[in-house]
Amino acid sequence: MTELVFLGTGNFLAPPGRYWNSFLMDGNVLVEPCPTALPHLRRCGFAVDDVDVIVVSHFHADHCFGWPFLCEALAEIGGGKTVWVVGPPGIEAHLINMNEAGAVPTATQLAWERLDLRFVEVNGTWQTAGPLLFRAVEVDHVPYLRCFGYLFDRTGGSSGDSGAAARAGAARIVAYSGDTTPCPGLDELATEADVLVVECNGKHTPPGAPLAHMDEDSVAALRAAHPDVHLILTHMGEQVDTASLSGVTVPDDFDRLTV
Repeated sequence: MTELVFLGTGNFLAPPGRYWNSFLMDGNVLVEPCPTALPHLRRCGFAVDDVDVIVVSHFHADHCFGWPFLCEALAEIGGGKTVWVVGPPGIEAHLINMNEAGAVPTATQLAWERLDLRFVEVNGTWQTAGPLLFRAVEVDHVPYLRCFGYLFDRTGGSSGDSGAAARAGAARIVAYSGDTTPCPGLDELATEADVLVVECNGKHTPPGAPLAHMDEDSVAALRAAHPDVHLILTHMGEQVDTASLSGVTVPDDFDRLTV
């Protein structure tokens, strides 16, 4: 069984009642270091040193601008703690630049001195980051940025396992869509997963404009195409009509789900 603790379930605009999208998996894997990840970890009863792995789907601000605060807090713990950071190609340089932009280069210096930081760039194969076995799947979000969803194997397989072998027997694959539109990558995630945490930003573009997010109709179509996968919605906009969606789970901020 896997526990998901939602530190936030909102989109970029953080609509009333929902902070930015982020969740903690099994108490030690932080998916999306959003701007409020650090205080919300504490609000939910976790210490920053509980976090062993940080996963970033893409470089938009609502998904990773919590890094300077987490970096400093982890550095204060020190002690050579190993922290794995997973993300798109260029993840290490991007986070260093973020600390520079935030005028806290000392956070980078302290973290590199006091922690065992290990960065893992995704490559589309099954990879490991400390205790986490994962595979990144590229999805379509915006044309100027590479964006990834993830398959997380919660059965304790090895990085050499194929997806089928990793899911043998009582295996559970928990997936996360990142920010996406309906695309082959999203279908791949849904096909492989038992549980899929999927964004539902809602309708927000004029008719005829390119989509950048999922909405109620695309979530309903995803559910129809993959009826056996448990869909859990996140990254929700104020405009999302949750009452129109059936057969999906809609958590609130700070909810805990066991899947």
